[in-house]
Amino acid sequence: MNPASQHSATDPHRWVVFGAFAAVYFFVLFHRVSTSVVAPDLIVSFQTNATALGLMSSMYFYAYALEQPLVGYLADRLGPRRVVGFWSLVAALGCILFGLAPSITWAAIGRGLIGFGVGGVYVPALKAFSQWFRQKEFTTMTGLLMAIGNTGAIVATTPLALSSKAFGWRISFFLIAAITISLAFVVLLFTRDYDSPAGDDKNHAEKPATIRKQIRSILTSIKFWVLFGMFFGIYGIFVTLQGLWATPYLMSVLPADRLQASQLNMVLPVGFIVGAPIFGWIADRIHAKKPHLFIGLTAAIAFFWLILALRAQILSVKELVILFFAMGALTGGWLSVLWALVRESTSAQTMGFISGVMNPAPFFGIAVFQVLTGAVLDHVGRINSAYPPEAFQMAFWVCTLTAAGCLMLSIILKTRMVSSAASGIN
Repeated sequence: MNPASQHSATDPHRWVVFGAFAAVYFFVLFHRVSTSVVAPDLIVSFQTNATALGLMSSMYFYAYALEQPLVGYLADRLGPRRVVGFWSLVAALGCILFGLAPSITWAAIGRGLIGFGVGGVYVPALKAFSQWFRQKEFTTMTGLLMAIGNTGAIVATTPLALSSKAFGWRISFFLIAAITISLAFVVLLFTRDYDSPAGDDKNHAEKPATIRKQIRSILTSIKFWVLFGMFFGIYGIFVTLQGLWATPYLMSVLPADRLQASQLNMVLPVGFIVGAPIFGWIADRIHAKKPHLFIGLTAAIAFFWLILALRAQILSVKELVILFFAMGALTGGWLSVLWALVRESTSAQTMGFISGVMNPAPFFGIAVFQVLTGAVLDHVGRINSAYPPEAFQMAFWVCTLTAAGCLMLSIILKTRMVSSAASGIN
């Protein structure tokens, strides 16, 4: 990452860039989990089942994941401002189509457009922050971006449920489209890309490793594929819970109405916001012990998934609050430590490429697990148009086994982290 010049580090416009990009990123995580709250409405509106609903919701993640290399390339060629602005307009179009959808098929197309649009925010935002802010400020700004994003995930719970109750889910998405269009024009009209001082681009271009060598080194790395697989599994099952099934599950098991269930669902992102910076702070101070912390967090995540799978039908409200907060905090911390391990074992020449290749992993995971758990729910079947607690319990066993598999991978990873490579992940 190139440090920003002295004038960019003191230019107040950097805060305009951060504020505008962070406001757009708020809706990235909002859309990531919004389906959970409106899931009962969607099942009724489209007369569909959990498998089809899971497939529709997963379109966001397929579109998001597949375009990440393209987004990184265009952010370099066109600049972050244009990518974030124009991609946000695509997301707004997806919201409108989703709100107008006459069938689950059209809803899936709208959901895919939303995923494609919001997929053009995170990577360009990181590129912009790396240019506008000092190197020692970069991690702080990235953490703030994640915190604001997860606030969007919180708003996608109770506030979205209130909006859906008051206006209907279709009008709610029209309102989101209007806000997104406004933010897109703020980005395009009121922000600017950082202009490198003369010579910076030349120095940045002088890289000893070629793209072909980087691809060969990374894609033949055991460590890379272990991290990829864990990212696929741990984040995939977490967002499948938070973003799709938490609210229907809570309505089934407590019982609770959608508003009460969405309030409990909000505990997951709150835990994530708390856990990510705390465990990140711890990881920065234990250095060589990071692999041990990583194993510990993975084991704890697997343990809490096991509790959820074993006691899904008998958990009380208090127990669910504790469980959801712990799962959110541990997953947030796990994600922080994962990227710390990637940074420590990756050379400057390959860090950007590795991030771009690895970033689709969790979104493929979410897409797969949303469909898989939906199929499990349909296998058990509905009772009076709702899935019973035992159906969700079976789905949670799938997630528990996945977490246990990731724990085994984390142990394998530790054996690969004994000595750090000088370049690339190997």
